[in-house]
Amino acid sequence: MKKYNFYQNKPVDSIVQIIERSQKLYGSSVAIKFKVKKKIVEKTYNDLLADSLNCAENLIVKFPEAKHIAILGASSYEWIITYLGTIFAGLVIVPLDKELTSKELAEEVSQADVDCLIFDNEYLDIAEQITNKIGVAGINFSSLFDFLTDINVVLPTVNLDKLSTIVFTSGTTGKSKGVMLTQKNISANVLQGLGAVNVKHNKDVIMSVLPLNHAYEFTCTVLGMIYKGVTICISSGLKYFQRELKEYRPTVMFVVPMIAEKLYSKIESTVAENNKESAFNFATNLTRFFYNINIDISKLLLKDVNESLGGNLRILMSGGAPLNENLIKKYNGIGINMFQGYGLTECSPLLTVNFDYYHRPGSVGKVVDGCEVKCVNGEIWVKGVSISNGYYKDDEETEKSFSEGWFKTGDLGYVDKDGFVFIRGRKKNLIIMDNGKNVSAEELEEMLYKIPYVSEALVYGQNNLITAEIYIDKEMHQITDKQLQSEIEKINDTLPTYKNINKITHRETPFEKTANKKIKRIG
Repeated sequence: MKKYNFYQNKPVDSIVQIIERSQKLYGSSVAIKFKVKKKIVEKTYNDLLADSLNCAENLIVKFPEAKHIAILGASSYEWIITYLGTIFAGLVIVPLDKELTSKELAEEVSQADVDCLIFDNEYLDIAEQITNKIGVAGINFSSLFDFLTDINVVLPTVNLDKLSTIVFTSGTTGKSKGVMLTQKNISANVLQGLGAVNVKHNKDVIMSVLPLNHAYEFTCTVLGMIYKGVTICISSGLKYFQRELKEYRPTVMFVVPMIAEKLYSKIESTVAENNKESAFNFATNLTRFFYNINIDISKLLLKDVNESLGGNLRILMSGGAPLNENLIKKYNGIGINMFQGYGLTECSPLLTVNFDYYHRPGSVGKVVDGCEVKCVNGEIWVKGVSISNGYYKDDEETEKSFSEGWFKTGDLGYVDKDGFVFIRGRKKNLIIMDNGKNVSAEELEEMLYKIPYVSEALVYGQNNLITAEIYIDKEMHQITDKQLQSEIEKINDTLPTYKNINKITHRETPFEKTANKKIKRIG
Protein backbone atom coordinates (compact mmCIF):
# COMPACT_ATOMS: atom_id res chain seq x y z
CA MET A 1 0.00 0.00 0.00
CA LYS A 2 1.46 3.34 -1.07
CA LYS A 3 1.51 6.13 1.52
CA TYR A 4 -0.19 9.42 0.67
CA ASN A 5 0.56 11.77 3.53
CA PHE A 6 -1.17 15.00 4.48
CA TYR A 7 0.83 18.18 4.99
CA GLN A 8 1.32 18.97 8.67
CA ASN A 9 0.33 22.30 10.24
CA LYS A 10 0.62 23.62 13.79
CA PRO A 11 -2.53 22.77 15.76
CA VAL A 12 -5.21 25.28 16.72
CA ASP A 13 -8.36 24.50 18.65
CA SER A 14 -10.70 27.41 17.92
CA ILE A 15 -11.63 30.07 15.37
CA VAL A 16 -10.55 32.70 17.90
CA GLN A 17 -7.09 31.14 18.07
CA ILE A 18 -6.80 31.11 14.26
CA ILE A 19 -7.43 34.88 14.08
CA GLU A 20 -5.17 35.73 17.04
CA ARG A 21 -2.36 33.50 15.78
CA SER A 22 -2.46 34.98 12.28
CA GLN A 23 -2.38 38.53 13.62
CA LYS A 24 0.80 37.71 15.57
CA LEU A 25 2.45 36.00 12.59
CA TYR A 26 1.32 38.19 9.70
CA GLY A 27 0.22 41.48 11.37
CA SER A 28 0.93 44.13 8.70
CA SER A 29 0.49 41.79 5.72
CA VAL A 30 -2.65 42.16 3.61
CA ALA A 31 -5.34 39.75 4.79
CA ILE A 32 -8.29 40.80 2.63
CA LYS A 33 -8.82 42.86 -0.52
CA PHE A 34 -12.20 44.02 -1.78
CA LYS A 35 -13.72 46.78 -3.86
CA VAL A 36 -15.58 49.88 -2.76
CA LYS A 37 -16.90 51.92 -5.69
CA LYS A 38 -14.49 50.15 -8.07
CA LYS A 39 -11.47 50.99 -5.88
CA ILE A 40 -9.53 48.15 -4.26
CA VAL A 41 -9.36 48.42 -0.45
CA GLU A 42 -6.85 46.45 1.62
CA LYS A 43 -7.19 45.24 5.20
CA THR A 44 -4.24 43.82 7.14
CA TYR A 45 -4.20 41.00 9.67
CA ASN A 46 -3.93 43.70 12.36
CA ASP A 47 -7.14 45.25 11.00
CA LEU A 48 -8.86 41.88 10.88
CA LEU A 49 -8.34 41.18 14.58
CA ALA A 50 -9.03 44.76 15.72
CA ASP A 51 -12.25 45.00 13.70
CA SER A 52 -13.42 41.58 14.91
CA LEU A 53 -12.86 42.58 18.56
CA ASN A 54 -14.61 45.93 18.06
CA CYS A 55 -17.54 44.17 16.41
CA ALA A 56 -17.75 41.72 19.35
CA GLU A 57 -17.82 44.59 21.85
CA ASN A 58 -20.52 46.40 19.87
CA LEU A 59 -22.70 43.31 19.74
CA ILE A 60 -22.47 42.81 23.50
CA VAL A 61 -23.23 46.48 24.26
CA LYS A 62 -26.00 46.98 21.68
CA PHE A 63 -27.68 43.58 22.13
CA PRO A 64 -26.89 42.46 25.71
CA GLU A 65 -29.62 39.81 25.76
CA ALA A 66 -28.88 38.33 22.33
CA LYS A 67 -27.60 34.79 22.01
CA HIS A 68 -28.14 33.93 18.33
CA ILE A 69 -27.12 36.38 15.57
CA ALA A 70 -28.14 35.88 11.92
CA ILE A 71 -26.30 37.48 9.01
CA LEU A 72 -27.70 38.29 5.57
CA GLY A 73 -25.83 39.80 2.66
CA ALA A 74 -23.49 39.39 -0.27
CA SER A 75 -19.87 38.41 0.32
CA SER A 76 -18.01 41.34 1.87
CA TYR A 77 -15.42 42.33 4.44
CA GLU A 78 -18.29 43.40 6.73
CA TRP A 79 -19.85 39.95 6.40
CA ILE A 80 -16.59 38.30 7.53
CA ILE A 81 -16.13 40.72 10.44
CA THR A 82 -19.72 40.18 11.61
CA TYR A 83 -19.16 36.42 11.63
CA LEU A 84 -15.86 36.69 13.50
CA GLY A 85 -17.16 39.36 15.88
CA THR A 86 -20.08 37.12 16.81
CA ILE A 87 -17.67 34.28 17.54
CA PHE A 88 -15.39 36.50 19.67
CA ALA A 89 -18.49 37.66 21.60
CA GLY A 90 -19.26 34.04 22.47
CA LEU A 91 -22.56 34.15 20.57
CA VAL A 92 -24.01 31.79 17.94
CA ILE A 93 -23.77 32.92 14.30
CA VAL A 94 -26.44 31.85 11.80
CA PRO A 95 -25.32 32.53 8.18
CA LEU A 96 -28.30 32.96 5.84
CA ASP A 97 -28.55 32.31 2.12
CA LYS A 98 -29.37 35.59 0.35
CA GLU A 99 -30.90 33.66 -2.58
CA LEU A 100 -33.82 32.39 -0.47
CA THR A 101 -37.22 34.06 -0.37
CA SER A 102 -38.19 36.21 2.61
CA LYS A 103 -40.62 33.45 3.67
CA GLU A 104 -37.88 30.81 3.64
CA LEU A 105 -35.47 33.12 5.46
CA ALA A 106 -38.07 33.94 8.10
CA GLU A 107 -38.60 30.22 8.71
CA GLU A 108 -34.86 29.69 9.25
CA VAL A 109 -34.56 32.75 11.51
CA SER A 110 -37.45 31.43 13.61
CA GLN A 111 -36.14 27.85 13.59
CA ALA A 112 -32.70 28.96 14.80
CA ASP A 113 -34.08 31.15 17.64
CA VAL A 114 -32.37 34.22 16.21
CA ASP A 115 -32.44 37.33 18.44
CA CYS A 116 -30.88 39.79 16.01
CA LEU A 117 -30.52 39.99 12.21
CA ILE A 118 -27.50 41.86 10.83
CA PHE A 119 -27.76 42.69 7.16
CA ASP A 120 -26.30 44.38 4.12
CA ASN A 121 -28.38 47.45 3.26
CA GLU A 122 -28.93 46.01 -0.23
CA TYR A 123 -31.25 43.51 1.51
CA LEU A 124 -33.08 46.09 3.64
CA ASP A 125 -36.55 45.25 2.25
CA ILE A 126 -36.15 41.53 2.88
CA ALA A 127 -34.61 42.17 6.31
CA GLU A 128 -37.57 44.35 7.31
CA GLN A 129 -40.03 41.68 6.16
CA ILE A 130 -38.21 39.12 8.32
CA THR A 131 -37.86 41.29 11.42
CA ASN A 132 -41.47 42.44 11.24
CA LYS A 133 -42.77 38.90 10.78
CA ILE A 134 -40.63 37.22 13.45
CA GLY A 135 -40.28 40.15 15.83
CA VAL A 136 -36.49 40.15 16.12
CA ALA A 137 -34.09 43.09 16.24
CA GLY A 138 -32.37 44.16 13.04
CA ILE A 139 -29.36 46.33 12.26
CA ASN A 140 -27.40 46.99 9.07
CA PHE A 141 -23.64 46.65 8.71
CA SER A 142 -22.91 50.38 8.74
CA SER A 143 -24.77 50.90 12.02
CA LEU A 144 -23.10 47.91 13.61
CA PHE A 145 -19.66 49.10 12.53
CA ASP A 146 -20.15 52.57 13.99
CA PHE A 147 -17.69 51.43 16.59
CA LEU A 148 -18.11 52.63 20.12
CA THR A 149 -15.16 54.08 22.02
CA ASP A 150 -14.24 54.15 25.70
CA ILE A 151 -16.22 51.05 26.50
CA ASN A 152 -15.04 48.36 28.86
CA VAL A 153 -16.26 44.99 27.68
CA VAL A 154 -14.79 41.72 28.86
CA LEU A 155 -15.07 39.12 26.13
CA PRO A 156 -15.85 35.56 27.21
CA THR A 157 -13.26 32.80 27.22
CA VAL A 158 -13.63 30.24 24.45
CA ASN A 159 -15.68 27.15 25.19
CA LEU A 160 -14.57 24.68 22.51
CA ASP A 161 -17.60 22.43 22.84
CA LYS A 162 -20.22 25.20 22.97
CA LEU A 163 -22.48 25.69 19.95
CA SER A 164 -20.92 28.44 17.80
CA THR A 165 -22.81 28.30 14.50
CA ILE A 166 -26.02 26.94 13.00
CA VAL A 167 -25.59 26.38 9.26
CA PHE A 168 -28.65 25.45 7.25
CA THR A 169 -28.21 22.73 4.66
CA SER A 170 -29.22 23.57 1.10
CA GLY A 171 -30.65 20.17 0.27
CA THR A 172 -31.72 19.22 -3.25
CA THR A 173 -34.97 17.85 -1.80
CA GLY A 174 -36.85 18.45 1.41
CA LYS A 175 -36.64 21.11 4.12
CA SER A 176 -33.34 22.62 5.24
CA LYS A 177 -31.97 21.50 8.60
CA GLY A 178 -29.89 23.60 10.99
CA VAL A 179 -26.54 21.87 11.44
CA MET A 180 -24.92 22.57 14.81
CA LEU A 181 -21.15 23.15 14.77
CA THR A 182 -18.62 24.19 17.41
CA GLN A 183 -15.37 26.14 17.13
CA LYS A 184 -13.61 22.83 17.78
CA ASN A 185 -15.38 21.22 14.79
CA ILE A 186 -14.59 24.06 12.40
CA SER A 187 -10.97 24.74 13.44
CA ALA A 188 -10.22 21.01 13.15
CA ASN A 189 -11.66 21.02 9.64
CA VAL A 190 -9.52 24.03 8.68
CA LEU A 191 -6.40 22.01 9.44
CA GLN A 192 -7.83 18.92 7.74
CA GLY A 193 -8.34 20.86 4.50
CA LEU A 194 -4.88 22.44 4.65
CA GLY A 195 -3.43 18.95 4.92
CA ALA A 196 -4.11 18.45 1.22
CA VAL A 197 -2.94 21.71 -0.34
CA ASN A 198 0.36 23.48 0.18
CA VAL A 199 -0.31 27.23 0.18
CA LYS A 200 2.12 29.81 1.55
CA HIS A 201 2.20 33.31 3.01
CA ASN A 202 3.68 35.91 0.62
CA LYS A 203 3.36 33.46 -2.29
CA ASP A 204 -0.31 32.68 -2.73
CA VAL A 205 -3.40 34.80 -3.36
CA ILE A 206 -6.91 33.37 -3.33
CA MET A 207 -10.06 34.80 -4.86
CA SER A 208 -13.30 34.16 -2.99
CA VAL A 209 -16.07 33.52 -5.52
CA LEU A 210 -18.62 31.41 -3.62
CA PRO A 211 -21.18 32.81 -1.14
CA LEU A 212 -19.73 33.09 2.36
CA ASN A 213 -22.77 31.42 3.94
CA HIS A 214 -21.51 28.13 2.44
CA ALA A 215 -19.54 26.16 5.02
CA TYR A 216 -17.16 25.12 2.21
CA GLU A 217 -16.28 28.72 1.34
CA PHE A 218 -15.98 30.06 4.86
CA THR A 219 -14.01 27.13 6.28
CA CYS A 220 -11.66 26.57 3.34
CA THR A 221 -11.29 29.93 1.61
CA VAL A 222 -11.64 32.31 4.56
CA LEU A 223 -10.47 30.56 7.72
CA GLY A 224 -8.02 28.24 5.93
CA MET A 225 -6.29 31.06 4.09
CA ILE A 226 -6.27 33.31 7.18
CA TYR A 227 -4.48 30.53 9.04
CA LYS A 228 -1.81 30.39 6.29
CA GLY A 229 -1.43 34.18 5.94
CA VAL A 230 -2.67 34.16 2.35
CA THR A 231 -4.33 37.27 0.88
CA ILE A 232 -8.06 36.76 0.26
CA CYS A 233 -9.61 38.79 -2.58
CA ILE A 234 -13.40 39.03 -2.37
CA SER A 235 -15.04 38.87 -5.79
CA SER A 236 -17.74 41.45 -6.49
CA GLY A 237 -19.85 38.68 -8.09
CA LEU A 238 -19.85 36.34 -11.07
CA LYS A 239 -20.71 39.25 -13.35
CA TYR A 240 -17.24 40.71 -12.68
CA PHE A 241 -15.44 37.38 -12.36
CA GLN A 242 -13.35 37.49 -15.57
CA ARG A 243 -12.27 41.09 -15.02
CA GLU A 244 -11.32 40.50 -11.39
CA LEU A 245 -9.24 37.46 -12.28
CA LYS A 246 -6.94 39.85 -14.15
CA GLU A 247 -7.04 42.46 -11.38
CA TYR A 248 -6.42 40.19 -8.38
CA ARG A 249 -4.27 37.59 -10.21
CA PRO A 250 -5.07 34.68 -7.85
CA THR A 251 -2.93 31.58 -7.57
CA VAL A 252 -5.64 29.46 -5.92
CA MET A 253 -9.43 29.25 -6.04
CA PHE A 254 -12.04 27.05 -4.39
CA VAL A 255 -14.97 26.58 -6.79
CA VAL A 256 -17.99 24.44 -7.58
CA PRO A 257 -18.00 22.51 -10.90
CA MET A 258 -20.48 24.91 -12.52
CA ILE A 259 -18.06 27.83 -12.17
CA ALA A 260 -15.13 25.78 -13.45
CA GLU A 261 -17.18 24.60 -16.44
CA LYS A 262 -18.28 28.12 -17.39
CA LEU A 263 -14.75 29.43 -17.04
CA TYR A 264 -13.37 26.78 -19.38
CA SER A 265 -16.28 27.21 -21.81
CA LYS A 266 -15.34 30.88 -22.09
CA ILE A 267 -11.79 29.86 -23.03
CA GLU A 268 -13.08 27.45 -25.69
CA SER A 269 -15.46 30.09 -27.09
CA THR A 270 -12.65 32.61 -27.42
CA VAL A 271 -10.45 30.03 -29.16
CA ALA A 272 -13.27 29.19 -31.59
CA GLU A 273 -14.01 32.85 -32.35
CA ASN A 274 -10.37 33.30 -33.35
CA ASN A 275 -10.28 30.06 -35.43
CA LYS A 276 -7.42 28.67 -33.37
CA GLU A 277 -8.87 25.28 -32.39
CA SER A 278 -6.08 23.24 -34.03
CA ALA A 279 -3.28 25.21 -32.39
CA PHE A 280 -5.11 25.18 -29.04
CA ASN A 281 -5.67 21.41 -29.14
CA PHE A 282 -2.02 20.81 -30.00
CA ALA A 283 -0.84 23.09 -27.18
CA THR A 284 -3.16 21.58 -24.57
CA ASN A 285 -2.26 17.98 -25.50
CA LEU A 286 1.44 18.78 -25.26
CA THR A 287 0.99 20.72 -22.03
CA ARG A 288 -0.99 17.84 -20.51
CA PHE A 289 1.74 15.36 -21.48
CA PHE A 290 4.42 17.41 -19.72
CA TYR A 291 2.09 18.21 -16.82
CA ASN A 292 1.85 14.49 -16.09
CA ILE A 293 5.63 14.34 -15.62
CA ASN A 294 5.62 17.48 -13.45
CA ILE A 295 6.88 19.92 -16.07
CA ASP A 296 4.82 23.09 -16.70
CA ILE A 297 5.13 24.48 -20.22
CA SER A 298 1.77 26.29 -20.20
CA LYS A 299 3.37 29.72 -19.84
CA LEU A 300 5.26 29.10 -23.08
CA LEU A 301 2.48 27.61 -25.21
CA LEU A 302 -0.67 29.12 -23.70
CA LYS A 303 0.34 32.58 -22.53
CA ASP A 304 -2.92 34.27 -23.66
CA VAL A 305 -5.05 31.63 -21.93
CA ASN A 306 -3.04 31.97 -18.74
CA GLU A 307 -3.36 35.75 -18.81
CA SER A 308 -7.15 35.51 -19.25
CA LEU A 309 -7.17 33.71 -15.87
CA GLY A 310 -4.94 36.29 -14.23
CA GLY A 311 -1.60 34.79 -15.21
CA ASN A 312 -0.82 33.07 -11.90
CA LEU A 313 -3.60 30.52 -11.36
CA ARG A 314 -2.09 27.15 -10.43
CA ILE A 315 -4.70 25.38 -8.28
CA LEU A 316 -8.47 24.91 -8.65
CA MET A 317 -10.04 23.00 -5.79
CA SER A 318 -13.59 21.83 -6.57
CA GLY A 319 -16.31 20.80 -4.15
CA GLY A 320 -20.05 21.00 -3.58
CA ALA A 321 -21.04 18.71 -6.47
CA PRO A 322 -19.55 15.85 -8.55
CA LEU A 323 -16.71 16.87 -10.86
CA ASN A 324 -16.39 15.50 -14.38
CA GLU A 325 -13.03 13.79 -14.87
CA ASN A 326 -12.79 15.27 -18.38
CA LEU A 327 -12.84 18.77 -16.91
CA ILE A 328 -9.86 17.92 -14.72
CA LYS A 329 -7.95 16.81 -17.82
CA LYS A 330 -8.90 20.00 -19.64
CA TYR A 331 -7.50 22.18 -16.88
CA ASN A 332 -4.38 20.04 -16.69
CA GLY A 333 -4.02 20.80 -20.40
CA ILE A 334 -3.65 24.52 -19.65
CA GLY A 335 -1.25 23.90 -16.77
CA ILE A 336 -3.70 24.17 -13.87
CA ASN A 337 -3.80 21.57 -11.11
CA MET A 338 -7.47 20.77 -10.57
CA PHE A 339 -8.67 18.28 -8.00
CA GLN A 340 -11.78 17.65 -5.94
CA GLY A 341 -12.88 17.08 -2.40
CA TYR A 342 -16.14 15.94 -0.87
CA GLY A 343 -18.02 16.95 2.19
CA LEU A 344 -21.28 17.86 3.82
CA THR A 345 -22.28 20.70 6.10
CA GLU A 346 -22.48 18.15 8.94
CA CYS A 347 -18.72 17.54 8.47
CA SER A 348 -17.77 21.25 8.82
CA PRO A 349 -17.81 20.52 5.75
CA LEU A 350 -14.73 18.76 4.30
CA LEU A 351 -14.60 14.96 4.66
CA THR A 352 -12.34 13.73 1.87
CA VAL A 353 -9.90 15.47 -0.43
CA ASN A 354 -7.42 14.67 -3.17
CA PHE A 355 -3.92 16.07 -2.79
CA ASP A 356 -2.33 18.89 -4.73
CA TYR A 357 0.47 16.41 -5.53
CA TYR A 358 -1.71 13.38 -6.30
CA HIS A 359 -5.23 12.98 -7.71
CA ARG A 360 -6.80 9.53 -7.93
CA PRO A 361 -9.07 9.42 -11.00
CA GLY A 362 -12.73 8.99 -10.15
CA SER A 363 -12.18 9.47 -6.43
CA VAL A 364 -13.32 12.36 -4.23
CA GLY A 365 -10.11 11.91 -2.26
CA LYS A 366 -8.74 10.46 0.93
CA VAL A 367 -10.49 10.68 4.28
CA VAL A 368 -9.08 13.68 6.18
CA ASP A 369 -7.00 13.26 9.32
CA GLY A 370 -9.09 12.94 12.47
CA CYS A 371 -12.04 11.26 10.73
CA GLU A 372 -12.86 7.68 9.88
CA VAL A 373 -15.42 6.19 7.54
CA LYS A 374 -17.15 2.87 7.16
CA CYS A 375 -19.68 1.57 4.67
CA VAL A 376 -22.96 0.21 6.02
CA ASN A 377 -25.06 -1.49 3.33
CA GLY A 378 -23.21 0.60 0.76
CA GLU A 379 -23.83 3.91 2.60
CA ILE A 380 -20.88 5.97 3.83
CA TRP A 381 -20.87 6.64 7.57
CA VAL A 382 -18.34 8.93 9.23
CA LYS A 383 -17.23 10.04 12.67
CA GLY A 384 -14.49 12.31 13.94
CA VAL A 385 -13.50 15.60 15.53
CA SER A 386 -15.06 17.79 12.80
CA ILE A 387 -18.46 16.05 12.72
CA SER A 388 -21.60 17.78 14.02
CA ASN A 389 -23.56 16.16 16.80
CA GLY A 390 -26.93 16.89 15.20
CA TYR A 391 -29.55 19.36 14.02
CA TYR A 392 -30.75 22.30 16.08
CA LYS A 393 -33.99 21.47 17.90
CA ASP A 394 -34.73 18.63 15.51
CA ASP A 395 -34.44 15.38 17.45
CA GLU A 396 -36.31 13.38 14.80
CA GLU A 397 -33.88 14.22 11.98
CA THR A 398 -30.91 13.88 14.33
CA GLU A 399 -32.00 10.37 15.27
CA LYS A 400 -32.38 9.45 11.59
CA SER A 401 -28.93 10.72 10.58
CA PHE A 402 -26.72 10.05 13.63
CA SER A 403 -26.06 6.76 15.39
CA GLU A 404 -23.63 6.20 18.29
CA GLY A 405 -21.26 8.93 17.13
CA TRP A 406 -21.53 8.03 13.43
CA PHE A 407 -23.07 10.39 10.87
CA LYS A 408 -24.93 8.67 8.03
CA THR A 409 -24.02 10.71 4.96
CA GLY A 410 -26.78 9.37 2.73
CA ASP A 411 -24.18 8.83 0.00
CA LEU A 412 -23.47 5.44 -1.55
CA GLY A 413 -19.87 4.52 -2.25
CA TYR A 414 -16.80 2.63 -1.16
CA VAL A 415 -13.27 3.13 0.16
CA ASP A 416 -10.29 1.59 -1.65
CA LYS A 417 -7.26 -0.01 0.01
CA ASP A 418 -5.38 3.31 0.17
CA GLY A 419 -8.24 5.11 1.91
CA PHE A 420 -9.57 6.95 -1.16
CA VAL A 421 -13.35 7.34 -1.30
CA PHE A 422 -15.50 6.80 -4.39
CA ILE A 423 -19.09 8.12 -4.46
CA ARG A 424 -21.76 6.35 -6.46
CA GLY A 425 -24.70 8.65 -5.75
CA ARG A 426 -27.26 9.58 -3.11
CA LYS A 427 -29.10 6.74 -1.41
CA LYS A 428 -32.41 8.60 -1.78
CA ASN A 429 -31.82 9.07 -5.52
CA LEU A 430 -31.63 5.36 -6.30
CA ILE A 431 -34.09 4.34 -9.00
CA ILE A 432 -35.75 1.09 -7.92
CA MET A 433 -37.12 -0.81 -10.91
CA ASP A 434 -40.07 -3.24 -10.86
CA ASN A 435 -37.66 -6.15 -11.31
CA GLY A 436 -35.92 -5.22 -8.03
CA LYS A 437 -32.83 -3.77 -9.71
CA ASN A 438 -31.35 -0.56 -8.31
CA VAL A 439 -29.98 2.11 -10.64
CA SER A 440 -27.87 5.09 -9.57
CA ALA A 441 -29.23 8.28 -11.15
CA GLU A 442 -25.89 10.06 -10.61
CA GLU A 443 -23.96 7.32 -12.42
CA LEU A 444 -26.05 7.89 -15.55
CA GLU A 445 -25.88 11.68 -15.18
CA GLU A 446 -22.10 11.48 -15.07
CA MET A 447 -22.13 9.60 -18.39
CA LEU A 448 -24.48 12.17 -19.93
CA TYR A 449 -22.16 15.01 -18.91
CA LYS A 450 -19.43 13.42 -21.02
CA ILE A 451 -21.47 14.40 -24.09
CA PRO A 452 -19.77 17.73 -24.92
CA TYR A 453 -22.92 19.72 -25.61
CA VAL A 454 -24.99 18.55 -22.61
CA SER A 455 -25.10 21.52 -20.24
CA GLU A 456 -27.33 20.01 -17.54
CA ALA A 457 -28.93 16.62 -16.97
CA LEU A 458 -31.25 14.98 -14.48
CA VAL A 459 -32.08 11.28 -14.46
CA TYR A 460 -35.07 9.76 -12.64
CA GLY A 461 -37.48 6.83 -12.76
CA GLN A 462 -40.93 7.32 -14.25
CA ASN A 463 -43.47 4.54 -14.85
CA ASN A 464 -40.68 1.96 -14.61
CA LEU A 465 -38.71 3.79 -17.30
CA ILE A 466 -35.41 5.58 -16.83
CA THR A 467 -35.88 9.14 -18.02
CA ALA A 468 -33.14 11.65 -18.80
CA GLU A 469 -34.15 15.30 -18.74
CA ILE A 470 -31.54 17.33 -20.62
CA TYR A 471 -30.78 21.00 -21.10
CA ILE A 472 -28.59 22.09 -24.02
CA ASP A 473 -27.51 25.72 -24.37
CA LYS A 474 -28.76 26.43 -27.90
CA GLU A 475 -26.74 29.62 -28.17
CA MET A 476 -23.59 27.52 -28.02
CA HIS A 477 -24.72 24.25 -29.64
CA GLN A 478 -27.12 23.45 -32.50
CA ILE A 479 -27.86 19.75 -31.98
CA THR A 480 -30.56 17.64 -33.61
CA ASP A 481 -32.67 15.06 -31.77
CA LYS A 482 -31.06 12.39 -33.94
CA GLN A 483 -27.56 13.40 -32.83
CA LEU A 484 -28.54 13.31 -29.17
CA GLN A 485 -30.32 9.97 -29.55
CA SER A 486 -27.18 8.55 -31.17
CA GLU A 487 -25.11 9.59 -28.14
CA ILE A 488 -27.66 8.07 -25.74
CA GLU A 489 -27.54 4.79 -27.68
CA LYS A 490 -23.75 4.75 -27.34
CA ILE A 491 -24.15 5.08 -23.57
CA ASN A 492 -26.82 2.37 -23.45
CA ASP A 493 -24.55 0.01 -25.40
CA THR A 494 -22.05 0.12 -22.51
CA LEU A 495 -24.68 -0.65 -19.85
CA PRO A 496 -26.75 -3.65 -18.74
CA THR A 497 -30.27 -3.47 -20.20
CA TYR A 498 -31.90 -2.58 -16.86
CA LYS A 499 -29.74 0.58 -16.68
CA ASN A 500 -30.62 1.79 -20.16
CA ILE A 501 -31.99 5.31 -20.59
CA ASN A 502 -35.43 4.73 -22.10
CA LYS A 503 -36.76 8.23 -22.53
CA ILE A 504 -35.28 11.69 -23.25
CA THR A 505 -36.99 14.98 -22.36
CA HIS A 506 -35.66 18.32 -23.52
CA ARG A 507 -35.65 21.43 -21.37
CA GLU A 508 -35.77 24.93 -22.81
CA THR A 509 -34.31 26.53 -19.66
CA PRO A 510 -31.70 25.52 -17.05
CA PHE A 511 -32.86 23.59 -13.98
CA GLU A 512 -33.68 25.32 -10.72
CA LYS A 513 -30.69 25.01 -8.39
CA THR A 514 -29.76 25.15 -4.73
CA ALA A 515 -27.51 27.90 -3.35
CA ASN A 516 -24.40 25.84 -4.08
CA LYS A 517 -25.56 25.27 -7.66
CA LYS A 518 -26.78 21.69 -7.40
CA ILE A 519 -29.86 20.84 -9.46
CA LYS A 520 -32.99 20.58 -7.31
CA ARG A 521 -34.30 17.08 -7.75
CA ILE A 522 -37.88 15.97 -8.20
CA GLY A 523 -39.75 14.97 -5.08
